[in-house]
Amino acid sequence: MKIDTLIVKGIEAKSNPHNAVIPPIYLASTFVQESLDDFGKYAYSRGANPTRNAFEELFAKFEGSKYAFALASGMAATSAAFALLKSGDRVLLNNNVYGGTYRYVSGIFKNQGINYDLVDDLNLITEIPSDVKMVFIETPSNPLLRVTDIERISELAHKNGALVVMDNTFLTPYYQRPLEHGA
Repeated sequence: MKIDTLIVKGIEAKSNPHNAVIPPIYLASTFVQESLDDFGKYAYSRGANPTRNAFEELFAKFEGSKYAFALASGMAATSAAFALLKSGDRVLLNNNVYGGTYRYVSGIFKNQGINYDLVDDLNLITEIPSDVKMVFIETPSNPLLRVTDIERISELAHKNGALVVMDNTFLTPYYQRPLEHGA
C-alpha cells in the first residue's frame, strides 16, 4: 500500500472494538481491571492506551516497521535510543546535530562514561571502528541540512554490529524511510 493511501485509510476499522472508521480518542487515565490479579491490557494511560496503540500501529506502517513506540517528544525518543548504551560504549554522530541532542551527548554521556565522536561528515568515513556501538544519523541535519548516505553508513555500521539510530525529523517517513536504507 502506498503511503498516501495508508495516511488516508489509516488502520483497519475492524481493529477497534466497535468498528469505528476513525479510531476513537480514549481520554481515560485509568481502566477497569479484570480482577485484583489481572489488570488486563490497559491499567493506566501512562503505560498503555488504546489511542496510543492505534497511533503506534499506524506509524509502524508508515515507517515500514513491525513496531513503533510513541514518546512525548523527539528528545524523549533520542534519550530512549541512547539508553541502550552503557559505560564504555562509543557513539559516532554528525557534528552538526540538533542542539538538544548535542547538549544531551556532551552533558549526560560524560556522566555515564559513554564516549562519543562528533564527525564533520559521516559520508567521508570509510569504516566504523570496531568499538563503536551506535551511529547516530540526523539527515538532513539541523540546522545546516547536511545529507548523510543512510544506506552506506548503515552498511558500514552493521559490519561491526553497531546500531544505527536515525533522527528523521525533517523528512518524516513520508519523504524518507530509513529502514528501507538499512538503518
